[in-house]
Amino acid sequence: MHKKLALILVNVLLSAGLYAQNKSVDSMVAWISTHPSIDSEHILTLHRISYRLSEKDVKKSFIFYEKVVSLSDSLNFTYGKSLAQINLGILLYNSANFDASNKAFFKAIEYAEACGALRLKAVSLNNIGDNLKTLKDFDKSREYTMEAIDINTKIKAWRGIAINYELLQQCDLEEKLYSQASQHLRLGMPFAIKSNDPYTLSQFYLGFGKLQAIYNNKDSAAYYFTKALQQAELDDDFRNEMQVYLARVKYLPAIPSAKKINLLDSALALATQTGYLEGISNATKQLSEVYDDLKNKDSSFVYYRLYRSAADSLFSENNKRNVIIQESEWQLKRKESENIKLKGLAELQQKDLVIKNGLLLAALTIFILAIVIASFVYKNNEAQKKRSEAAMKQKIAEVEMKVLRAQMNPHFIFNSLNSIENFMMQNEKRLGSDYLNKFTRLMRAILDSSLNDLIPITKDMEALQLYIDLQQLRFNNKFTYKTCIDTQLTDGDYKVPSLMIQPFVENAIELGIAHSEKNDCTLFVSASIKKNHILYTIEDNGIGRKQAAAFNLQNKKQHKSVGITITQDRIHIFNDTSKSVEDIVITDLYDNNNEPAGTRVEVKIKLL
Repeated sequence: MHKKLALILVNVLLSAGLYAQNKSVDSMVAWISTHPSIDSEHILTLHRISYRLSEKDVKKSFIFYEKVVSLSDSLNFTYGKSLAQINLGILLYNSANFDASNKAFFKAIEYAEACGALRLKAVSLNNIGDNLKTLKDFDKSREYTMEAIDINTKIKAWRGIAINYELLQQCDLEEKLYSQASQHLRLGMPFAIKSNDPYTLSQFYLGFGKLQAIYNNKDSAAYYFTKALQQAELDDDFRNEMQVYLARVKYLPAIPSAKKINLLDSALALATQTGYLEGISNATKQLSEVYDDLKNKDSSFVYYRLYRSAADSLFSENNKRNVIIQESEWQLKRKESENIKLKGLAELQQKDLVIKNGLLLAALTIFILAIVIASFVYKNNEAQKKRSEAAMKQKIAEVEMKVLRAQMNPHFIFNSLNSIENFMMQNEKRLGSDYLNKFTRLMRAILDSSLNDLIPITKDMEALQLYIDLQQLRFNNKFTYKTCIDTQLTDGDYKVPSLMIQPFVENAIELGIAHSEKNDCTLFVSASIKKNHILYTIEDNGIGRKQAAAFNLQNKKQHKSVGITITQDRIHIFNDTSKSVEDIVITDLYDNNNEPAGTRVEVKIKLL
C-alpha cells in the first residue's frame, strides 16, 4: 500500500509538468545580476523574488530568503529582517508548520515595530490570522485580521485592506455565515479594484463564485470562477488557479465525473509542486469522494489515505497547542515591552511634575470658577423649574374652577327649578319634594367636593347617581339606567377628581336619549381597574352623535357647550399626558341595519 501511495505522488508530480517561471520574477533576477552592489534596494528585490516563488517553487524561494536574512544581518537592516521573517512564515505555513510559522510572524512584528514599518506589521498580523483560519480558530483569526485592517486603513494600504476583508470572508464561509461573507466581500472589493492586483482580484472573484453557487445561481457562479481563473493566469498564480479547480468541483456538482477528476488532478499537481499541504488535503479529499461516487473503492481509499495523512499534519493537536504557546509568548513579550515604556513614561512624568505643580493652582482656580458657574446655572434652572410648576398648578386651578362653574351652570339649575315648579303646579307635591331633596343633596355634594382636589370614588359615584336620578325625574322616567363599579374600587382607598365624567353622562342624556323616540332608552355607567388606570364607560342607546349635532344646529344655534372641552383639558392635565394621547375614546354604535344605535364613551383616569 505504501508503494502505491508513493507511486500516486510521483504521478502527480509528473503530471504537474514544468511551469513557466513568472515573468516578473525573471525580470527581478535579471536586475539583481546587473546591480550587484548590496544596499536596501538589493535586499528588497531579493525579498520580492522569495515572496513571488513561495507559492510556486519552495526550494528556490527558501534560497532567496536565506540571502535576505544574511544580508540584512550583515547591514543590521531591521526592515529587511522583518521581511525575511515574513517570508519564512509563509514558507512554513505552506508545509503546515503553523507554530514555527507564527513564531516567524511574531518576530517580524517585533522588527517592524522597531523600525516603524506599519505595513509589515499589518502583513504579519494578516498571515497570523490566515494560520488561525486554517486551524479553524475563526474568532482569533478575525481578531488579528481586524487589527491589520485598522493599520492598513491608517496608512492607506488598499491591497492590504482588500486581502484582510477576503480573509474575513473565508472565516465567514467556513462557519456558513453567508450574509456576513457577502458583506465582507462587498466591503473589500473596491480596495481590490483600486489596487488592480490580479492575485487579489482572483481571490475576490472566487469568493463571489462560491456564494453564488451556495445561493443556487449556478451560471453566475461559473462566470465568477472563470473570472478568478483568468486573473490567476495573468500572473501565473498557481495557488489561486488550484483554488478555482477545487471550487468548481465542490460548488458545481453538475460537472461530469471525468471533468471533476481532471480538475482535481490539476489542483493536486499544483499543490504538490508548490508544497502546499492544505491544497493537497483538499484535493485528495475531493478525489476520494468523486471515486467513491463512481463506486471505485480502491482509488477512493487511496486518495482518502493521502487526505488523512495531509489533514493529520494540518490539524494535529500538537500543531494547535504550539500555535497557542507561540501567541502567548508573543503577548507576554508585548506586555513586557509595554511595562518598559510605562516605566520610561513614569520617569518623564516625574520630570514634568514641577511644571504641573505650577499649573495646579491655575487649574484649581478654574475648577472653583466652574463650580460657581455650575451652581449659578443649577439654581437658575431650579428657579425656572419651580416657575414652570407654579404655572402648571395655576393652570390646573383655573381648569378646576372652570369645571366647577360648568358643573353648576345656570342652565342646569334653571331646568331643575323649572321641573320643581312644574311638579308643584300639577299638584304632584311628593315628586316635587323628592326632586327638590335630591337637587339639594347634589348641590351639597358639588360644594363639598369643590373644597378638595380628590374625593373617594364611592362619593363621586353617589353624586353622579343623584345627578342621573334628577335627570330621570326631569324626563319623566324616559330612560332606565344601571351603574356598575368594580368591587376592587369600592373596597380600596381610591380617590379621583370630582364629577370628572358628569359632562359625558349629561351629553348621553341631553343629546342622545332626550331626543330619542324609543320606549326603552337605557344608560349604562361602569368603572373598573385596567392596568394602571381607572376605566369609565358611559353607554347609551340614543340617537347618536350625528343626529344630535343636527338637532343642536337646528334648535340651539346660539348655544356653545364648553363642558366637554374643559373636561378633556382636565383629564389630560390630571393624567399628565398630551392631547394627542387617547385618554378619551368615543365610539358611535350602530344596529344590524347600520342605523345609529347610541354612543359609547371610554375615559381613562390614572390610578393614584
